[in-house]
Amino acid sequence: MARPKQSEQHPNLETAIKETARKQIAQKGAAALSLRAIARELGITAPAIYHYFPNRDALVTALIVDAYNSLRDAMRASQAVDETSHVGRILAAARAYRAWALTHPEEYNLIFGTPIPNYCPPMEIIGPAAEGAMAVLIDVLDAAWRAGVVKTSGAFTSEPEMIRAWVNKFGYRGDPAVIYFALASWAHIHGLVSLELYGHFSAVAEPGTVDSFFETEIRAMLARMGAL
Repeated sequence: MARPKQSEQHPNLETAIKETARKQIAQKGAAALSLRAIARELGITAPAIYHYFPNRDALVTALIVDAYNSLRDAMRASQAVDETSHVGRILAAARAYRAWALTHPEEYNLIFGTPIPNYCPPMEIIGPAAEGAMAVLIDVLDAAWRAGVVKTSGAFTSEPEMIRAWVNKFGYRGDPAVIYFALASWAHIHGLVSLELYGHFSAVAEPGTVDSFFETEIRAMLARMGAL
């Protein structure tokens, strides 16, 4: 009996390759990712993978872009709330970031965790994807600032050079303090989520208590922006 064609075995081979790669990363870590091992698991030849991904780094890059886009989409979806509730939208964005990380720990680790040995990310490809989630947060904070909910007066006495760089990066035309709040909020949320995801709260926190701690900290973040 003739062996089924690879297109018949896997109608969407590119997706199957990525899904198998994610499974491999979850089991062995990103550093152990192997195109030949993926080919064996899928029952295809290695050259069939090279048609989509010429080497391991190309596959890693695609997975990173997918992860960033998935995080962006989750944060965008969180904004399907009352657009006049600016505090609610900020809270929803923070909660979406955490929920995505806890639901997708391997993808989170791929984009924010330990660098993969001998992998040099092509920023011309990854950079635009990496900006997606931050762009959502900036839009949410900008709308809150324009509505007078977020207050930027006294955020800093002189504009830090890093803030100017990010203002230019996103082509932002509002108060630079909004970019400052976006970066500070990201650092706050990301720090909390990373500590939780990598088990650093588990020694002191009972199940469920991290939820209330996260909510308290996010509200403290809002208070710092004058929104509460």
